Amino acid sequence: MNIFKTVKRIALSSLVSIIIVCILIFLPIIAVVGVVVGNSNNDTVNYTENLSNSGQVRNNFAYAKKYKNSINKYLKNKGYVSLERVVFYLQHTNNMVDVSSLEQSKWDDAYLKNINEEQKQMIPIAEICKNINTNLGVTHNGKYDVINLCVKEPLTTDYQQFPFSFPLKTDFVVTSFTNEQRVVYGKSNTHNGWDLAVPIGTKFYSICDGTISNVVNTQKNDKPYDESHNEIGNYVTVKCNNNTSAIYYHIKYKSTPFKKGDTVSKGEFLGLTSTTGYSTGPHLHLGLKNSKGDLLDPMDYIDMKNWNV
Repeated sequence: MNIFKTVKRIALSSLVSIIIVCILIFLPIIAVVGVVVGNSNNDTVNYTENLSNSGQVRNNFAYAKKYKNSINKYLKNKGYVSLERVVFYLQHTNNMVDVSSLEQSKWDDAYLKNINEEQKQMIPIAEICKNINTNLGVTHNGKYDVINLCVKEPLTTDYQQFPFSFPLKTDFVVTSFTNEQRVVYGKSNTHNGWDLAVPIGTKFYSICDGTISNVVNTQKNDKPYDESHNEIGNYVTVKCNNNTSAIYYHIKYKSTPFKKGDTVSKGEFLGLTSTTGYSTGPHLHLGLKNSKGDLLDPMDYIDMKNWNV
């Protein structure tokens, strides 16, 4: 019996020793692998197979710079054309999949060819389809990979009646758009709204009639994330009367004169901009979701006809 106990004790001790040795051997390996994977995820963006939520725009990180150049030239004075529409037009008028190499002038021309300057909105797709080649044979990786908005049913023929107004009444610069694939603080993400760069303390306004559904104030100072380390910051959410929800991020501490449950009118003062929360600099982030929480593009709902500095 004593011999059995001794053997059992030795076996248990050996097992513990083996476990400890394994931990000592593999823990550094796990740590190294973790660092490698982390660095890979943070430093490398691979969106090859990703599609934008708003359409079929592959690899929009490659198009973002030229698209934003066009947006900042024409959005305020001529109206909004989506990235999907610009890429579609460029692909079908240049017979190519990857249009990122096209010069800026062609991007600008595509933007202007798809806008009705009087209405300050996109020309109905049915009208565009009459004047371009919609039967391209371009393929990519063995797949038909050219955006073809002309095969959607039904094709729109009428101009839209947009319910919302723009949230700013001063000049701004678009630094990011809904569904843009980008890197922020070393991490890749797909952006969930529009970033409109303006100085700290700029007034912003409700884009819709609705009810205040949330007011959050967690940051008193006007500092970006790398200085504050506060990911939440300050923001206000409005449930619009059409059952969508508009959210305004990175705002100034307690600058919103409303509380939860208050009603607000379209164009009414809503607060002041800042750079609180997960931000890299002063701007207003405007996001929009439907009643199910699905991401929407707020610019699809904003009437730019009444906007002017």
